[in-house]
Amino acid sequence: MRIGAGFGARAGKREVIDVAEMKKPDRRLDQLLHVRKQRLSRLERERNEARQAWREIRQQLSGKKQDWRQLQSRAQSEWMSARAAFFSMGLTNADFKRAKSVYERMKLEAGEMRLACLALARTCRQAGTAFFAARDRVQGANKQQEKLTVLRDEMKALALAQNAEA
Repeated sequence: MRIGAGFGARAGKREVIDVAEMKKPDRRLDQLLHVRKQRLSRLERERNEARQAWREIRQQLSGKKQDWRQLQSRAQSEWMSARAAFFSMGLTNADFKRAKSVYERMKLEAGEMRLACLALARTCRQAGTAFFAARDRVQGANKQQEKLTVLRDEMKALALAQNAEA
């Protein structure tokens, strides 16, 4: 018996048909989009962290300014009451000098608090600048992502149209 013999008629030679092989799809743009998406999420995280840091510094600044204003007004009111008591002959000269030294000390503390507020305001401004720079980077990355997505979609549509024609 022959090897490969089977029942029925002998199989004829088949004619080779030219069929275009499916091209392996180009994934480079998809990979680029994936990398850009990861970059975008990192930039968004950095932007959110910068926003949170800026908010915290602004809150600290607001509290310190409020403390400074309270100390300044308390020093002023105590000084005015000591002056009024002295001029109404309610205080002795020694009490008045003691009140004046307390007022001077409070004034110095208020001045130091004001300098601390100014330093914190500088830090706050820098944090705000960092936030807005991070926001601009995120917006730029979003634009690039959208452009690449549109490009990919157009290339896919073009490839489908070419396959449909063929």
